Amino acid sequence: MYKDIENFKRTLDKKEALNRCTVLCSKAEYSEWDIKEKLNKWGVDSESFNEIIEYLCNNNYINEERYAECFVREKFNLRHWGRIKIAYALRQKRVKEQYIAKAFEEIDEEHYFETLKELIKSKSKGDISDFKKRASVYNFALSRGFEPELINKALKEI
Repeated sequence: MYKDIENFKRTLDKKEALNRCTVLCSKAEYSEWDIKEKLNKWGVDSESFNEIIEYLCNNNYINEERYAECFVREKFNLRHWGRIKIAYALRQKRVKEQYIAKAFEEIDEEHYFETLKELIKSKSKGDISDFKKRASVYNFALSRGFEPELINKALKEI
């Protein structure tokens, strides 16, 4: 008996799914792709699916440009990710390239470079004379999504 309950997947009707989506989008920024994933998970039928997405976009609950700007700001300022890693994450969420490019315009180049240098200093603890240590720090900065040219420039300045 319990097996049947575990396998039972409850689907939401259009009204309930729309209400859940509006509440979610009111509390935080979501991309269109995020909401589509949730609707799929909830088992919303395809006709209602498109109507819900259209409603959310038309009423500014979902705004890809705003989402991209918030995403870039959060990942750069709080997590200290570089442009490459941020752009990759946004592409995974199927955000359009034009919105990604516009969101990156908000990052100050000088602040971006200073953040990279601080990240390298904190990782290396000041000593990068050893080849292995330098390679380790370089790979760390690469994994954070910073551009190789900037990493080399920052390593030379430190």
